[in-house]
Amino acid sequence: MIFSNIVTRLAGSHLHLKLILRNNQHHLHVRKMKNIQIHLKIQKNMILPLWGEEWWVLQLVVVWVWDYTGWGYTRYNARDVGKSVLGYVVENKVLHNALLSCLQDTGFADIISPVQVKSVLFKPNSPLVAKSMLSQEPKNNKASPTSYQELKGSSYIRQQLAKVELNDGKYLYARLVVGADGGRSQVRSMAGFQTTGWDYKQHALICTVEVETENQIAWQRFLPNGPLALLPMGKKFFNIVWSTTPEKASELKGMTEDDFIKSVNNALVHDYGSHPQSQFSEIINGRFKWLTGELVPSISEPFQTPPRIIGLSTARMSFPLSLMHASDYASNRVVLVGDAAHTVHPLAGQGVNLGFGDAAALARILNEGIVTGSDIGEISLLKKYERERKLVNLPMMAVLDGFQRIFSADFGPVNLLRAAAFNGVQILGPLKKQIISYAMGEQKLPMFPFNHNRVVDY
Repeated sequence: MIFSNIVTRLAGSHLHLKLILRNNQHHLHVRKMKNIQIHLKIQKNMILPLWGEEWWVLQLVVVWVWDYTGWGYTRYNARDVGKSVLGYVVENKVLHNALLSCLQDTGFADIISPVQVKSVLFKPNSPLVAKSMLSQEPKNNKASPTSYQELKGSSYIRQQLAKVELNDGKYLYARLVVGADGGRSQVRSMAGFQTTGWDYKQHALICTVEVETENQIAWQRFLPNGPLALLPMGKKFFNIVWSTTPEKASELKGMTEDDFIKSVNNALVHDYGSHPQSQFSEIINGRFKWLTGELVPSISEPFQTPPRIIGLSTARMSFPLSLMHASDYASNRVVLVGDAAHTVHPLAGQGVNLGFGDAAALARILNEGIVTGSDIGEISLLKKYERERKLVNLPMMAVLDGFQRIFSADFGPVNLLRAAAFNGVQILGPLKKQIISYAMGEQKLPMFPFNHNRVVDY
């Protein structure tokens, strides 16, 4: 999906783009997606699909976050910043197919599937400059290419391109290979990029469930072994993302449907500590308003428990959680984006946000290179992208790693610190507005010189 995003941003660049997919699932929904209009949302350049009856965009209005001890909570409401919605929830497969449909309809990229990359050969040669090569004199009385089209298919060019071998026996030659193939990136391995990181010794269990009542609220409760999130998908359906120990994840997957539903309901509402109380925030804002600043609407709203889960709608899956960062994002004729360059814990939903930020930055820098006549696979151009994105990705990864460690600790003083942080955000109106504005992509934090697109990744 990240590479599809890059391709749509390069529309009109006159590049010959190819998208290599491991499977042919992009054919499944193309017929339904034909009537979908794809447009670039002017605000923050976020790609947003619009569709009819088959699909929907859910408007997210409220987010509840609280600690299992019951000592602290925070409620984020769109009205706190004078908005009607905090954001939009779109199914991953819908967004993915919308992007692919856009590529097929416009024809500015070829989709090759189902196929896998078998090998990639990167040659550390000089930049590809057609004009200088055309001006070279023939050697050994052999005719030299006399036009760019002849040059394009000649050995002059191919010797400097990346050679991609597919598992169907075919070869592709490219000025630039973009590795957008996930955390276990083959492109990253073939290019020889080194990585650093660590295993969180947690697994994320995910599935879709049905609840009693329809709403537009997201809930996240921080439990002793990791957060449990209940995220609205439209109508009465919610996605569950439960980060826990590998043993607990295996136990949850092996439960009967009834036992699993009971376990999730208990973990969200009944187990561990009591429900957070709202009186603390009300007292603070009543007596010490001069400390807390301007009141926000959510300060007076009492704690609300999540809706009761009544059914399991999909199979339960789990995957290990880890932090990974590539030491380099770019080399000659190859660049990494998204999870191929970095993976983070899903507790704040920032994984795909960083990936879309990579896509926006890379597309912009490539377009700048095209305008100036640069070789898009030249390392000096690609390093501009790497430097820009590391300034954003590394601080965000450090923050998320810190959150993971703090919220996974079950220790008295740490529990008090967490509760204080939740209550602090809840009662400090200006601070809450800053956090919401940043999460909506309307503001940047001082540590991040570049904004990233806001697409919640759960």
